[in-house]
Amino acid sequence: MDLEKRTEPVADRRDGGCLVAAVRLPVRLVALVVVLPLRMLWDLAVVAGRSVRTAVLAPLWRGFVRAVTWLGRALLVTPARWLYRWVLAPAGRGAAWVLRGTGAGLARILGGVWWVLRGTGRGVAVAVVRLVRWLLLAPAALAYRWALTPVGHALRWLGHRFLDGARWLYRRALTPLGHAGRRLARGAWAVLRALGAAVAWLVRWLVVVPAVALHRWVLEPLGRGVARTLRRAAAVVGRLLRWLVVVPLAAVGRVLAVVAREAGEALGHAWRIAGRISLVLGRFLATLLRWIFVEPVRLAFRAVLAPAGRFVPGRRAAPGRPGGAGDRPRRRERPRRRPGDGP
Repeated sequence: MDLEKRTEPVADRRDGGCLVAAVRLPVRLVALVVVLPLRMLWDLAVVAGRSVRTAVLAPLWRGFVRAVTWLGRALLVTPARWLYRWVLAPAGRGAAWVLRGTGAGLARILGGVWWVLRGTGRGVAVAVVRLVRWLLLAPAALAYRWALTPVGHALRWLGHRFLDGARWLYRRALTPLGHAGRRLARGAWAVLRALGAAVAWLVRWLVVVPAVALHRWVLEPLGRGVARTLRRAAAVVGRLLRWLVVVPLAAVGRVLAVVAREAGEALGHAWRIAGRISLVLGRFLATLLRWIFVEPVRLAFRAVLAPAGRFVPGRRAAPGRPGGAGDRPRRRERPRRRPGDGP
């Protein structure tokens, strides 16, 4: 595990005065005492998590993926391929052959039916045209000529007579009544206008003028005095609140801000210092484990187990060692014959 922590240089804060200097050192000491065990536990948890991921979770995940792949291939891909090859493809070919034959038969049957319907339709059309001509058009023409035309002329004459009566009624009765109603409406409008002028004059001198005078000489001066009194009272209350509440709260807020800022910086310094301490402690434990366990095991293997293993019966010796391939007698090589040499 790489316990090296890259830290950026933090600029030393020299502002704040004596309050910051008095708060900074105790807060950082307390933060270091509190954060150091947490940082060491965090580093141990990180190391344990990486070890578990490398040694347990990764092999389990690879095995799970391989098992799922094999099951999917065995349960889905292979049966689907077999079903398509031996069931669906032959069934599709047979269905296509059946549909082609059925389509050809239906086409022939429909052609014959169309030929029959075309001949029958021509005869039916001729018969229907003749029936419509002699049963509908001829009687309709006779009814229009000898019945509807005289009735239309009679209705036209009645309409002319009705319009003449309505015209006489409008001229002799409705027009005089309209003129009389217009004169009555004009008289009523003149009376209503006179009454409106009288009511407006009364409202003006009995309501509007007294209200304006009351507002100008009574309510407006009274309102100005009340507003001036309220402004002065608000100014006094604002000054009291400022010096009794806001100023003390602002001082307390500055102190709390300094304490919170120093606590945050102290936690950051403590976390970085705890990381360095955890790094040193981890390296010390790794070196101690190496010299206590790994080096003795390696020396014991090299000085005791390896030489003892060379003398184990049945073990094949390496080339160049006693009993190895280097001590075997070499086979004598025959000289090569050249062309022209005798037997």
